[in-house]
Amino acid sequence: MAECNGRILGSIFLHVFSPSPVAAIGPLTVDPSAEGGVGRALMNSVLEEARKRQYDCVRLVQSPSHVRSFVLYTKCGFTLREPLFLMQGNPISGSSLSRPAHDVRAAHVGDIPECNQLCVSAQGFSREMELRQAIEQGIASLSIDNQGNIAGYAAGIGFFSHAVAKTNEDLKALVSSAPAIIGHGLFVPARNADLIRWLLGAGFRTSWPANLMPIGQYNEPSAPYLPSIAY
Repeated sequence: MAECNGRILGSIFLHVFSPSPVAAIGPLTVDPSAEGGVGRALMNSVLEEARKRQYDCVRLVQSPSHVRSFVLYTKCGFTLREPLFLMQGNPISGSSLSRPAHDVRAAHVGDIPECNQLCVSAQGFSREMELRQAIEQGIASLSIDNQGNIAGYAAGIGFFSHAVAKTNEDLKALVSSAPAIIGHGLFVPARNADLIRWLLGAGFRTSWPANLMPIGQYNEPSAPYLPSIAY
């Protein structure tokens, strides 16, 4: 938190998801009446805290309409890697599109190692903490291929959730089987035109563009995925 003479000027948050090696920043807020430099001071402070905790890779989701924040993050070393769209709509479950090509079932604790392997192969690291929490909340699901193997998983479908799958059909199966879209919607990489077209056909709309920006090592995802507001 930034203060001056007892007055709060702004705040920033660092989120960690051990054992994931990636930390996330957000939100960053600065009082509009504060003089320049507050945002940079907060960013420097939170990045130093990440280094102290030995997080070399930090990510954030930025609103491209806010040019000043994009400039600030870029100056601090962040790079735009993945344009996103926040898609909003009603659950597809129960509609004519809700008959997925692959079987979907609830995820259990015993599925975590195989899900971790899938995430590591796709993104270079696992997101076990978030998946474990989603399983405890009863919102995690799996897409199962014809051989009975896990072909995708979702730690819920929504604003704070992520998903990883071998194919878009597996992602579609996870989305179409979700009983609810949790929060404000779901983030979709803008380059995944097939998935976006499918969601638009299901009545979803694009409500907010966003940018996924990391600092440090970044592995280009090798499989379809849905990011969360964190990364």
